[in-house]
Amino acid sequence: MIRFLADECCPKAVVDRLRADGHDVRYAAETDHRVADNQLLAIANAEDRIVVTEDFDFGDLLVRDLLPASGVIILFLPKLDPQARAERLLGILADPGFDGRARLTIIETRRVRQRALTPP
Repeated sequence: MIRFLADECCPKAVVDRLRADGHDVRYAAETDHRVADNQLLAIANAEDRIVVTEDFDFGDLLVRDLLPASGVIILFLPKLDPQARAERLLGILADPGFDGRARLTIIETRRVRQRALTPP
């Protein structure tokens, strides 16, 4: 089981599917409404959660500003409906070779890109 913090921009369908799959998901839309991205990142780090988002601003915080992170997954799947986005994410998570800890992961339709990050 992986612990996640889903950003407000994540569709509820993605959150619901992660929870149905047994993952512990804190959903910003339910618990941290309108909290700034850097604050969400701090919460995720304090709780050892990987951020799931569709917001590339998190990439700026990690790469440009060098903020530490337990991990961030950016779903860049604009042509897929929320259910298909959830299925794509779960498929990646099920891969035994996947490790999202201390990495910026960008999930696209046909590829997955990763970059190592400074751990918290």
